[in-house]
Amino acid sequence: MAYRNVVCTHYDLCIVGAGLIGSAAARHATLTAPHLKVCLIGPKEPKDRRQCKHGIFSAHYDEGRLVRLFGQDQIWAELTKRSIERYHEIEMRSGVKFFSEVGSLSVVTKNDEVKQQEIENAKAMNIPIQILDKNEVTEKFSFLSIQDDSEAVFQLKGSGHVSARLKIIAQQTAAQQQGCQVIDDVIDQVTETTQSDASKCLKVVTSKGKIIFAKKVLLATGAFTGFRDLLPPGKVLDTTLLTQTVVYAEISDKDAERLQDMPSGCLDYTKGELSGCYLLPPIKYPDGKYYLKVGHRKEYERELRTPEEVSDWYKTEGDKNAFKPLLDCLFQFVRGVTPVSTHGDCCVTTHTPTNHPYCDMITPLLGITVGGNGHAAKAADEIGRMGARMIIAGQWDHDLPKERFKAKFKPDKKVLVSRL
Repeated sequence: MAYRNVVCTHYDLCIVGAGLIGSAAARHATLTAPHLKVCLIGPKEPKDRRQCKHGIFSAHYDEGRLVRLFGQDQIWAELTKRSIERYHEIEMRSGVKFFSEVGSLSVVTKNDEVKQQEIENAKAMNIPIQILDKNEVTEKFSFLSIQDDSEAVFQLKGSGHVSARLKIIAQQTAAQQQGCQVIDDVIDQVTETTQSDASKCLKVVTSKGKIIFAKKVLLATGAFTGFRDLLPPGKVLDTTLLTQTVVYAEISDKDAERLQDMPSGCLDYTKGELSGCYLLPPIKYPDGKYYLKVGHRKEYERELRTPEEVSDWYKTEGDKNAFKPLLDCLFQFVRGVTPVSTHGDCCVTTHTPTNHPYCDMITPLLGITVGGNGHAAKAADEIGRMGARMIIAGQWDHDLPKERFKAKFKPDKKVLVSRL
């Protein structure tokens, strides 16, 4: 594609993808190397997804993402813990509050092996928790009810929920204060080129016709990484894109006040096809209304393979077959609420076969931080820090094991054919 009157800009580092991970990487890059000229590129949230023409969306279009410190996987627990420990600092620096420390309640069947592992991990990380039976849950939260054969792990400090939208604004605000330029655009292509002085750099071409030359590029492009010409020829990341559906139950101001002490929750639930759900307490959304939010586990996930499938999915309200089971799960747990209205929404999560994010150098000039596996909202700050330090150093520069974050690629079909 030819562009007229193209203006070329030069940066030391270009971060592609202005979502949760990319925005965190931009902030950390400007802290780690304040002398570098850094830019962050990505499209803003569209006002109407159905009318969006560029077809690039993100999973952060929401006000409620569950946060808790402990978990079954210790790598994710460490990434999350380090991120949460910096929330207050980010809020103070940016002036944007995004974290509500209301606690979390994980409800499981008694003697559940997963719960026991989570408890051990919490103890190993010195995270204070309480184990509550059915009566103790109701005594602590009169509006909640769990099954007789269940118990709950309650954690208050460092747990609750974040506004994904506000968290990104906070990260970008802090990054801009530290010299980063944020550009509202979509990247079409990243290619290696040679400059007049014979040095190598990366040429970044945007949908609006802007050309950027960067000494290094970090991709934090999530589900759309494979749908643009961003990676070297023949390189296809081994990722799986899965649909996610959530349901919002609008509640009255009176109910919102009554439930103001409600923690975020994860709930085992074995009714019908639903094995469990996660829940968010009343959150005031931009329309001025309060909503309870509920989401599923793996039951309603569906793999998406093409950019058209992903783009079309983001223009829906999710899988409507999930609405009733999710609302049943929600209102078995939260008592005495009559919703004013309900509606669904959707996003896409990017999964890796390692169940950990990829953070790796693809070439000496190009790095990636891709693959939130459904956990990036709470842990993105440390993932972004890891990616920023790596791309600036040009090699692994983090205390967690490098092999846990090494990128995997799908077989090159052309190579396979040539070997037959």
